Formats: sequence, structure tokens, C-alpha cells
Amino acid sequence: MDEASFDFQVTAEDMTLFRQLSGDTNPLHDDEAFAQRLGFDGPVVYGGLLVAQVSRLLGNHMPGPGCVWHSLSMNFRSALQVGEPARLSARATHANPELGTLRVAITIEAGGRRVADGTAQALRPAGAPEAR
Repeated sequence: MDEASFDFQVTAEDMTLFRQLSGDTNPLHDDEAFAQRLGFDGPVVYGGLLVAQVSRLLGNHMPGPGCVWHSLSMNFRSALQVGEPARLSARATHANPELGTLRVAITIEAGGRRVADGTAQALRPAGAPEAR
């Protein structure tokens, strides 16, 4: 698969669960007045939840089940708000089928703006099932 994309939204429940799991209690992520004082429209989605969408991409689509991450580089360009519709798009920029390696360019967009972009590299071991 050379390209993949999907839509997603981060809910208030997702934010609460991530806060509990990570221990990150930065008020930027759950205090509307605090976030607004810093110039945001409201609480900002955790970057870790955007990285979780990259995990979804790699594990389900490109390269798919059985993949092993080698690296991830993400640049966060604009805040994503809780409940805001977003789209992750990915394009293979390099593949070596003999070695099972794949490099993927990733973009996350919402409301006509780029939220984040980056590059992931993964290995798809021989014998791993095909992507869904």
C-alpha cells in the first residue's frame, strides 16, 4: 500500500483516559480558561494522542499487522481541539520489500490547517499478514 488516510476525533473521554494513563496533568489539556490565557481556543489535545493515531496507521494500514517501529519524528504545527474532526494522511516515501522496511511521510490536518507532520520508519517482518 502506497497511501492511506483516515478521519478521527479525540474525545473528552480519550483525554481523561490519557491523563490517567500518562500522569500528564498539564492544565493546557483540561482547563479551558488556562488554555485561553495562553492563546488557544480551549484545551489542546495531547500530542501523545496524535502519536497514537500514527500507531493506528502503522499497525493497521502501512505496513500493517506485525510491523515493528524503527523511528518516529513528529513536528507539531498547530493545536488540535478536543472533538475537532481531523484527518491523518500517509504516503510511502521509500520501501525495500526484500528487507521489509518502509518509510512513511505523515500529515495530520484539521480545519484547513496542518496540525502535525512527520516521518515514521517501520519493519514488516516476513510472514506478517497483509494490511487491512
